[in-house]
Amino acid sequence: MAAPVMAQSLGIGDVRVYGHFSPAIVSYGDGADSYTGVADNSYSGGRIGFWLDVPAKHVRTRFNFETSLGLRQSASLSQFLVPPAIDIDAATLRKLEVIYEFGDFGSLSVGQGSMATDSVTESDLSGTQLATYVGISDTAGGYYFRTVSGALSPVSITEAFPTFDGGRAPRIRWDSSEIGLNRFGTFRIAAATGFEITDGRVIVNESLADIGLFYRNRLGDFEVKASAGSSLAQVTDDVAPQAAFSVSLLHAPSGWNFTTASGLREGEGEYIYNKIGLTRRWFDWGDTALSVDSYSGIDTVGSGTRASSYGIGIVQTLDHSNLQLYLGLRRYEYSGAGAVAFRTSESILFGTKWVFKRLDNIRLPSGRSEVDWNESG
Repeated sequence: MAAPVMAQSLGIGDVRVYGHFSPAIVSYGDGADSYTGVADNSYSGGRIGFWLDVPAKHVRTRFNFETSLGLRQSASLSQFLVPPAIDIDAATLRKLEVIYEFGDFGSLSVGQGSMATDSVTESDLSGTQLATYVGISDTAGGYYFRTVSGALSPVSITEAFPTFDGGRAPRIRWDSSEIGLNRFGTFRIAAATGFEITDGRVIVNESLADIGLFYRNRLGDFEVKASAGSSLAQVTDDVAPQAAFSVSLLHAPSGWNFTTASGLREGEGEYIYNKIGLTRRWFDWGDTALSVDSYSGIDTVGSGTRASSYGIGIVQTLDHSNLQLYLGLRRYEYSGAGAVAFRTSESILFGTKWVFKRLDNIRLPSGRSEVDWNESG
């Protein structure tokens, strides 16, 4: 009991440590050559962090620190670049924020953390997000399409398949308290203003100011999850308005689920994403989630361009080992506005996610289950 006594003497009400590790094998074929590498899954990259709560009579103060593990990211691989497998100097500071909670008046977050529209396109009840989800570029975003003549084009997977979702940045963010509507569910509103930030070749946040809405409900046998947001995004030397949303519906008894997402940015196109999935417990050791999805983008690279992608994903949970095994297969198609034709490309993502449960059990002196309405990877 020495640790709890020390925590209380310091005025600390709760300390919770957490983390996970999600290594994967990524294989990409651009229609001429194939590339295979080991990387951290960018959807849910390895990280470690902690929450610290300071008790107070009227205003609850919380501190959150979270950093990546400095591992090579799947979204950073390309035909030209294979970053070091481990680069501690490249470890990304994901969160460093102080949160003041005012009860019915919501909360105010100051520091590095999620913008208000972070994950508004990721309302997804399929359980297959590790293998396939709306963030197409997380698997092989750094790779470039190849023309039919065999030359590499300047068009990357990331550029062709945007989500217009928010990211993480130094910002000030306000969240409302949960607003209950009885049988009509609950929702929360968030608003933030921040700065553009990049991590090497990967843009972590483009949103300068945004507002998000997050909704949840249970209607009989159906679970509903939805989110939407609008923001001003930094585009080269200018700003452009953008908007995005996602809705997911799960029929709990059968495990069938459907997810849709869409987004647009002024002058940079729009897209629609759809997924059908099934989650069943066929084995005693954990749930099995399966899904197929499609992404269709218009004018995402420029006027007259088209981008399409089709994916299959499977995630197997191993309850007693704190593990998830996943496999994602994806096909990418792109057509430009000119006469140049492009080859179809494919990717394979195979990996595992291991949650550090031993860390999660470190709670001083009493742990609480916090609900993260963003639930980003």
